Amino acid sequence: MVINPATGIKFTDRPAGTTQQRRTQQLRLLEFLNENHRKNKLNADALQARIKSYEMTANMQVAAPELFDWKTKESKAIRMLYGIEHENSHETGVACLMGRRMVERGVRFVQIRVGGWDAHGNIKSNHSRQAARTDKPIAGLLKDLKQRGLLDSTLVVWAGEFGRTPTMEGTANGRDHSPNGYTIWMAGGGVQGGQILGQTDDLGYVATERPVTPFDYHATILAALGIDPGNLRFNHLGREETPLFNDGAVINEVFA
Repeated sequence: MVINPATGIKFTDRPAGTTQQRRTQQLRLLEFLNENHRKNKLNADALQARIKSYEMTANMQVAAPELFDWKTKESKAIRMLYGIEHENSHETGVACLMGRRMVERGVRFVQIRVGGWDAHGNIKSNHSRQAARTDKPIAGLLKDLKQRGLLDSTLVVWAGEFGRTPTMEGTANGRDHSPNGYTIWMAGGGVQGGQILGQTDDLGYVATERPVTPFDYHATILAALGIDPGNLRFNHLGREETPLFNDGAVINEVFA
């Protein structure tokens, strides 16, 4: 998850006073000890999974510094594309750029969090500020993915858990949570762009035409990834569970 890209990824630095050569020797010794320990286990699946997680962490310590070095690796044109040169969109722009750099390096899931939309008392000033933070970075991300040939294989989803009501809350300046009629969008990853699915009532309060649920777009995301949402199961506390609670259906029009 990319929240504040300026902080990078925690705990990826080498221990204080340890050279890269020394660190490599330590990891090789650890690999040798882990392998010998694994050979003596009859059922080593859980142990092997833990070993793999440590190996992934070690690889991140090597790869992360280069990943976050966008200041020397990215051109001024790219910075302008993402809105990084503007104060109000700098943070979101860097986060979106980090997302693209992760995708380039084979990261399979990237989440970029842009908070601050909970406008119970100041909808006009809040959303004007939030739009200025996000419009250029998001547009830049889509354009950059496309020009690098990555958009067709990358599904981009812009979504939150609810929208805002069309009626005022408290004063005319505020809006409450609105789970009954709000908008998400998808791009890339096989999505047929340029279409609008569904419609709210005249007030904009509730979805009345082609309503979908969060489970539906979860199923749609899984389908775009080549996963059959109806057959996806996992074990949780001894129970067979599905992330869709058997209610999700693929929104096929998205790919039409």
